[in-house]
Formats: sequence, C-alpha cells, structure tokens
Amino acid sequence: MSKPGYTKQSFWIRLVFMVLYWIIFNVALSVFGFLLLLMTIIRFGSQHKPESILTFQFNLTEFITETMAFLTFKTEEKPYPFKAWPQVKQDD
Repeated sequence: MSKPGYTKQSFWIRLVFMVLYWIIFNVALSVFGFLLLLMTIIRFGSQHKPESILTFQFNLTEFITETMAFLTFKTEEKPYPFKAWPQVKQDD
C-alpha cells in the first residue's frame, strides 16, 4: 500500500509556497485594481495613454496568470522570483 501524499516532504514545501503565493496573489490583485482605477482616471481626463503603467499592468496580468496556474496545480513551476518577471509585448 502506498503512503498518502501528506507524508512526503515535497507536499509540505509546496503547501508553504502556496500560502505565500496566495498572499502575493491577493496583493497583486489589489495593485492591479489600483492601476485599473488609475488608468481609467487618466484616460477619462485626457487622451494620454501612459505606456509605462500599461506595460507594467500587462506584465502584472501575466504574473497573476502564472500564479494562478501554480495555485491550481496546473504547473509545478513557481512564478517570479523563481523565474524571470514576465515580459509581455503589447499589440497596438
């Protein structure tokens, strides 16, 4: 008979990382919401399109996607800082 998964050390290490990434995920969502609000205010007040905020927001979206993939067991690969910060190219 095989041992249950919780007897393996890798299970507990992953559990710790999942809790940490869950906290980071919630902070990232808050930052994303703030940037979304900021972009709406900027675009409402002018036709200016702040490229630096837009680029960071696209990259943050990719980070959130990678974090969700890790948290839902889609992948075992941990997101940033265990791999490079996502760089998304914008399509205008």
